[in-house]
Amino acid sequence: MKKALTIIFCLFVIHAFGQQQISGKVTDEKGSPLVNASVFVAESKNGTMTDTSGHFKLTLQAKGNFKIVVSYIGYKTTARALNTSSISSNIDFVLTPVSHQLKDVIITSKANDNWKRWGAMFTEQFIGTSAFAAHCTITNPEAIGFDYDNAKQELHAYASEPLIIRNEDLGYLVSLTLVDFTFYTSKNEVDYQGYYLFKEIDGNERKKATWEQNRLKAYSLSFMHFTRALYNDKLKEEGFEVRQFSAGNIREKERIEKLYAQKLNTYLDSAKIEKNKLLDTNQIASKIFNKDSLRYYKKILSDKSEIKMSEPLRAKDISAKSENNITLNFKDQLQVVYKKIKEPEEYYNYRNHAALTTESTTVQSSGISTSQLVMPNKQYPFTELLLEKGIPVEITENGYYNNTNLYLNGFWGWWEKMATKLPYDYEPY
Repeated sequence: MKKALTIIFCLFVIHAFGQQQISGKVTDEKGSPLVNASVFVAESKNGTMTDTSGHFKLTLQAKGNFKIVVSYIGYKTTARALNTSSISSNIDFVLTPVSHQLKDVIITSKANDNWKRWGAMFTEQFIGTSAFAAHCTITNPEAIGFDYDNAKQELHAYASEPLIIRNEDLGYLVSLTLVDFTFYTSKNEVDYQGYYLFKEIDGNERKKATWEQNRLKAYSLSFMHFTRALYNDKLKEEGFEVRQFSAGNIREKERIEKLYAQKLNTYLDSAKIEKNKLLDTNQIASKIFNKDSLRYYKKILSDKSEIKMSEPLRAKDISAKSENNITLNFKDQLQVVYKKIKEPEEYYNYRNHAALTTESTTVQSSGISTSQLVMPNKQYPFTELLLEKGIPVEITENGYYNNTNLYLNGFWGWWEKMATKLPYDYEPY
């Protein structure tokens, strides 16, 4: 993959069966109750609102680890990680106002009408470009502000209130409290954190049947499906093939090739040299790079090493089970292939957009030489997993994972967006 998208989630959800009721009060720093504050279990359909005195009651549908989130317009969202075995039945929250800096960013962004400039890019990275994305919309985009760091080539997005996303294809109305969003434009990578509350959209039986079919497709291709299969030691049965590999200098070679081409094209453009002419690239490179850099680049570019894949791995080869979860741990990188469904058409087009080639063919009847577009065959979707800091990943029974250093490069980096997102209490039928 020449372009890799990275998604990082920082969410906590429930993972076992049982019920427990908790209650509490939400106030500001002065002790005044906050009325109609949203209180919910992150990444689920379980939520409520505070009453006129700021109190709330919430029934937990499961035992185990989870995170309660409290949000209120104009105040910082508060999230508290808890466990049903040790929590008190009464939990109070004190919210503080959002910073003036955040307010200034939102106001400035609106004044400059930054949605026109950055809205399409944000939507593509946040909602996605899958078939489901066509009918997944942010109903309050005016709440989003943007700040672009030109030096770092980073686009930051902020929200003054929970974003309301309507997903017509999956049948959900999602309230999202956006904690952080950064799009690294030079690398085409995105990191974001948020807290989600799902609500079922009302619909007739026909619509509900369509939603179930779409949800099953979204689930089948999801990272959640993989983590649940890993937890239950059913990788092969669920259609996943996992191999370990070491990219070594391959990734560095790809980086140097890209850098080399960019610098060369920039030089040719500035010098107004036609790119289709025969050029002495060595001579041009000596003008672009210093001697030490050029020596290193030539060494990497001449490297003939290849990526070597291991034999298919079992769950026990990359994970260890404890009482309530499993720990995913591996060296180098993993390649995960889902072998029950070929890649969706829209991903196939995305993946091959920069790799299309033309092939000269001869039409025998007329002897005329022509060119036609050659498209590779569709593949099973595959993703590369990398633990950036070597920190193991804790995975619960419902598939939730709690590691912000796990990078998903490839299909899941493209697929795991808002348009395909499911609550962690979703169960396929």
